[in-house]
Amino acid sequence: MSEPAFVRSPNALSRSVDGEILLAAVDREHVDRLSPSAGAVWALLDKPRTVSALVDDLSAVFDVTQGRIAWDVEALLSDLVSRGWVEVVAGG
Repeated sequence: MSEPAFVRSPNALSRSVDGEILLAAVDREHVDRLSPSAGAVWALLDKPRTVSALVDDLSAVFDVTQGRIAWDVEALLSDLVSRGWVEVVAGG
């Protein structure tokens, strides 16, 4: 069975302001702000990516071990999915 992949929701509108990513949607009154590290994950989700692929790329960029970053990536993705900013799709 293949690992699921994650991708930005087509309903999510995003903009970078002063190093933070702001997320909004036409049908929502609130705006969410992503930290710079969460914004790095968001940037990679312009196409479907598995957790493994995200962890590989981010550990190289931030010079952190994969084991140390994996939990954070999984927690962030879970939060973004629950808020509707990211969707789970068939993956790699």
